[in-house]
Amino acid sequence: MNARVIHLPGVCAAVMLSLTFAHNAQSADLAAGRKTFEEICAACHGLTGRPDPSSPVVQTLDPQPADLSDPLFNSREPAEDWQIVVTHGGPALGLSATMPAQLGALQEEEIRNVVAYAKTLAPGSDRYPPGELNFFLPVRTKKAFPEDEVVLKGRFTDAEEGENPWRAVLEIEKRFGKRSMGVLEVVYEDDGTNSEVSMVEAGAKTVLHWNLEQRSILSGALIYALATQDDVSDEVISYLAYGKQLSDRATLQSSGRVILPVDDTSDGEVELAGVVHYLWTVNRRAVFPALEVTATMPFDSGDDDSVQWTVLPQVRVGLTRGGHVALNAGIEFPLSDQSYETRYHIVLLWDFADGSFFKGW
Repeated sequence: MNARVIHLPGVCAAVMLSLTFAHNAQSADLAAGRKTFEEICAACHGLTGRPDPSSPVVQTLDPQPADLSDPLFNSREPAEDWQIVVTHGGPALGLSATMPAQLGALQEEEIRNVVAYAKTLAPGSDRYPPGELNFFLPVRTKKAFPEDEVVLKGRFTDAEEGENPWRAVLEIEKRFGKRSMGVLEVVYEDDGTNSEVSMVEAGAKTVLHWNLEQRSILSGALIYALATQDDVSDEVISYLAYGKQLSDRATLQSSGRVILPVDDTSDGEVELAGVVHYLWTVNRRAVFPALEVTATMPFDSGDDDSVQWTVLPQVRVGLTRGGHVALNAGIEFPLSDQSYETRYHIVLLWDFADGSFFKGW
C-alpha cells in the first residue's frame, strides 16, 4: 500500500460486501499479513503504519501516505474500503493514483490478511466506533454514527391552503473525543411573506454502544434550539438513534426524538422515525432507494387520531467515486389528517473528513 489510502468513511454501507467480515477478521492470518505489509506497504506507510517523513520514497509522494497508526483514521475507515483500495488501487474510490492496485501481485486471501494486520496498527482504535457502522444519511431519521460533515437540507411544503413555505437548514457536524460530535444548525424559513433565520441549534451527540459483529450502533444527543423570534419558544431537543445492518443488501436506522418548548413543555411532541436502505450494488455513484416512515405525537392529546403519520420514499445518489459527496431526494406523503398534501426534500451531504468537495468526481 502506498500513497494516501482510504478517505471515505461516510459511504461504507454501499460497500458492505458481506456480513462475514467479523469472521474473516478473526480467521485472518495476521503473521502472514504482517509479512506482506513489511514487504509491500511499509516503504510508504512505515513499519508501524506511520509514514517516515525523512524517507526518500515518502518525500516523492504527493499526497503523503495515510497514517494507519492514527486510531481515529484507522477506526473510521471500513475494512471493506481498504480491501477495495488495496485490490483495485486508489482511483477505484477517487483516491491517489500513486496507490497501486495489488490485484495481480496478491491473492484475495493475502489482501484480507494484510488489511486485517493494518487494522491492528492503531492502538486504542477499538475505543472508537468502527466505520462499518456509518450508514447512509436518511432524510428525517437521525443517524447514530458521529460525523465530520456539512449538510444542506431543503424542504418545500405543498400545503392544502395555498401556503407553500420553504425551509432550509445548514448543518455542521464535527467529531470530538473518541465517540462524540458537536453539531450546529441554522434554520431559514420563507413562507412567501416573511423570510428569516428562525432557529439556531447547537448540541452534541455521543455513541452509547456498538457491536461490530452484530453491525449495530446506538447513540444519544442533546440539542438546544434558540428561537430568533420573540413569539416563538426556545426548545430542548433530545433523541436516541439506532442503526443496524440487516443483511448485505439492507440497513435499518431508527430514532426517537423529544421536543420540549422551554416556555411550556406541555406543548412538546415526540417524533419516531425509521428507514430501510436497499444496497443493491457496490458502485458508490449508483442510485440507492430507501423507504422512511415517521410518526409525530403531541403531548397534549391522548387521541390516537392526533398522531401524524408520513411515508417518505427517497433515493441517495453518490456524486463522487468515493461517495463522500452525495445527494438525497424524497417526497413525503401524509398518512393522516395533516395541513399539507406533500413535502419535497433534498439533502446535499459533504463528508469533509474524506477530502475536498471537488475530490474524486
